[in-house]
Amino acid sequence: MTNDSGLLATAPRRRPTLGGGLVLALVTVVVVLLAAEAIDRLRDPSASLWSYPNYIDVWQKAWAFDPEERGVLRYDSELGYQPVPGASGTVNGQPISYSADGFRTQNPGASPAAGPLVLVLGDSYTEGWSVSGDESWPAHLERLTGRRTLNAGVRGYGIDQMVLRAERLVPRLKPRTIVLAFIGSDIERTALSFRDFKHKPYFVPAGDGLELRNVPVPTTPLSGPLVAVRAVLGYSHLLDTLMRRLGAYDLWFGNNASTGADGVLVSCRLMDRFAALARKYDAHALVVAFQQSDRWNYPLERTAVAARVAAVLACAKRAGLATLDTSAAFAAAQAAGHSAEYFVADHYSDRGNALAASLIAAALAAKN
Repeated sequence: MTNDSGLLATAPRRRPTLGGGLVLALVTVVVVLLAAEAIDRLRDPSASLWSYPNYIDVWQKAWAFDPEERGVLRYDSELGYQPVPGASGTVNGQPISYSADGFRTQNPGASPAAGPLVLVLGDSYTEGWSVSGDESWPAHLERLTGRRTLNAGVRGYGIDQMVLRAERLVPRLKPRTIVLAFIGSDIERTALSFRDFKHKPYFVPAGDGLELRNVPVPTTPLSGPLVAVRAVLGYSHLLDTLMRRLGAYDLWFGNNASTGADGVLVSCRLMDRFAALARKYDAHALVVAFQQSDRWNYPLERTAVAARVAAVLACAKRAGLATLDTSAAFAAAQAAGHSAEYFVADHYSDRGNALAASLIAAALAAKN
């Protein structure tokens, strides 16, 4: 076609539409993500281009069903769960057994310890994860002091559950000394309504005190929020890799649910509650902060965790409780640089427990 001047006319260009542009952008994003997914699977020997499990579902089932907990732990309407009295089994492959009162057995071949009773409360660091009963720090403490020591540590407990268990045991046992040992993660657990797909009790600030919630502890099954979204996105190995590296476990797996409360504030008020219990039964109470494995926290989180631990210890002091921060002693022993000697499965080894017990024994001796 020519125009009036006899020159060849060109057809006018069609302007791209908004809809067409959005479709092109969407297709581009999908292609890039699919390529990234394939690359991520190729670089990981444990992944495959031909197998597509739902990674969230796999981990949820692992959390919800731990064969080592069956027959050893049981539901408790106030604590969430506690050891089965007289039970025996394994903990991360190590034998574990409990007394008729639900305390981890220890030092069976030694002469019965005498002296004023010591009751210890805590989480898996106290229970003795991945070590035998004689290698836990309460077992070391009993041998060091010659005082009968009851290990009431329970894996996965937060400071809230420790204090609730103390309120159950102290009136009955009337120990002369109570040791409550925690790690930084236990502060965060006080701000959860369920953890690892298990309902738990929790406290919320109320006025100047605390209000207990979720008791009796529910028994309904848990699958976490955004179930439909996880059912689709969970098949992505790339997203699984990214969320793990970001440390966004709660968001990705849905294994924990926040109460919205400030864990430090709740833990501080729990220190007041624990101090009141000790005064009521004329017991000497010691609050211990353990140096947990660095593998539990990403490098950027360690400073924040240390600040939370220091804040809770300061609250314990203000409540009139004796305190012990073990971090300096573990740093002096270069535990981080010799983690294989002081830690096993991210918990204290026999050597780590021996160091912890020696620090606690010295703190108790200084007070008496």
